[in-house]
Amino acid sequence: MTEELRRKSIHLSGLILPVVYLFMDKFLMLLLVGVLTAVAITVELVKWLSPRFREFFFRLFTPVLRTHERQGELTGATYYLISVLLCILFFDKHLAVVCIFFMVLGDMSAALVGKMWGKTKLIGPKSLEGSVACFIVCTAIALVKFHPVVGIIGALVATFVELIPLRIDDNLTVPLISGAVMHFLINHQDALERLLMSG
Repeated sequence: MTEELRRKSIHLSGLILPVVYLFMDKFLMLLLVGVLTAVAITVELVKWLSPRFREFFFRLFTPVLRTHERQGELTGATYYLISVLLCILFFDKHLAVVCIFFMVLGDMSAALVGKMWGKTKLIGPKSLEGSVACFIVCTAIALVKFHPVVGIIGALVATFVELIPLRIDDNLTVPLISGAVMHFLINHQDALERLLMSG
């Protein structure tokens, strides 16, 4: 539990980039995140090409690495940077920021609530309590900027994607899939509102 809390406290540093993006234009943000992503990928490559660097890397970061990250997979930090880069590239600013917040705060709330209070198991170690926490947090984030239907559906998608055991890291799947769904709904919001009013 202590290791999970340590990892999730570091996870909060993931809020820095979306907050910075609120005050920076898209081109400069893509440049900044692109450089950070290139550095992260370079570190991943050097880590597996150089035994000496690999030993140094694991000695430094093992306390905050998950088991699969110690066994050769990309670290969550690298997936995070790739995901942020893709969100900024494909979505408008506000949607990108919301999606990144989903990834950071939604995932964190699901993990912490699930660890501390999760009693009703759903899939593997994932719990109903953790999923409810993820949904509530993501809904609160989305409703700050988007139509309630868009926000609630986006939060549901993020929660579902976080819950199911996909082979792709959820730092990629949660923001990109929920973002794609919300992007579609936002672009068809007039039709969505007419449909709701007719019902």
